[in-house]
Amino acid sequence: MAAHVLELDLGTGAPPVTPGDQILYIIGNGFDLHHGISSSYTAFGKYLKHVDPGTHGQLERYFSVDDEFWWQFEAQLQYLDTDLLLQDAEAFLPSYGAEDWSDAGHYDYEYELDRVVAAISSTMRAHFSDWVRQLVIPSPTQVISKLLPLRRDARYLNFNYTDTLQRMYGVPDASVLHIHGAAVHAGEELVLGHGWERNPSDSFNHGIDPESADVRVMGGNDIVDRYFTETFKPTARVIESHQAFFKGLAGIKKIFVMGHSLSEVDMPYLLELRRHLASSDVHWQVSFHGSPEQAEEGVLNMGIDVDEVRFVTLAASAQWTCP
Repeated sequence: MAAHVLELDLGTGAPPVTPGDQILYIIGNGFDLHHGISSSYTAFGKYLKHVDPGTHGQLERYFSVDDEFWWQFEAQLQYLDTDLLLQDAEAFLPSYGAEDWSDAGHYDYEYELDRVVAAISSTMRAHFSDWVRQLVIPSPTQVISKLLPLRRDARYLNFNYTDTLQRMYGVPDASVLHIHGAAVHAGEELVLGHGWERNPSDSFNHGIDPESADVRVMGGNDIVDRYFTETFKPTARVIESHQAFFKGLAGIKKIFVMGHSLSEVDMPYLLELRRHLASSDVHWQVSFHGSPEQAEEGVLNMGIDVDEVRFVTLAASAQWTCP
């Protein structure tokens, strides 16, 4: 059904001039949103509050949770309020000389920090995976007016976890790289996180003399450090694991960015992609939502002259036809 609908949308004119293997589509979350899929981080926030109000409450306690937080959810994960977190945990850090001191409470401080950190890292990530896997992807006939004239024989760098391309447009699995994992594979880890790569000096134990320090405090600091490690998006490792894909981009002549914000957290992938393009004479077309300023900033961060890029909205489907 998907293939039939797509053929109707594309028409039966002369075959495109540019071969499919010279075309790359970069797909972001705006692509799924365009097709009516409730895949926004705001929707995830509502889901999390419903299925696990406790974890959602921890987010609200230790982050500034507002519309901006969910709009830039991954990047916001690096802004954990560690001062407040450590302050709250101090209630579980009595002096060894306190009248009510008990050896049984020796690890209470670390347990409390571990409880909070686990909630906003591993537990939240597990809920995120569950949420992605329950997203409803409409059939092509349900959104026929929103279908875009994509080339099934092109290559796709997909930052989404969904298989919208395959199910709605009939794009072969072999043509799609799910750079952050595919939800359709139940056991596959979905990559999610911030882009702040910390230095050793950023550790909360940096500069502390272990001989004189409270071992409970040092243990708690290790736990807080672990949060930033567990919520860090390992772009370098992901890029290395997909070198075959990036090295195969030398012949690309046309790149269409659909629904991707070209955000800082994903910039390492985009710079790696551009590094492997053999020709500087590559046609770029980039979508924007509302106004093109953010898309223009992303293009500049990639080292591309904005005057050489065509900016259009996803809704302007006729402009996405690839000659």
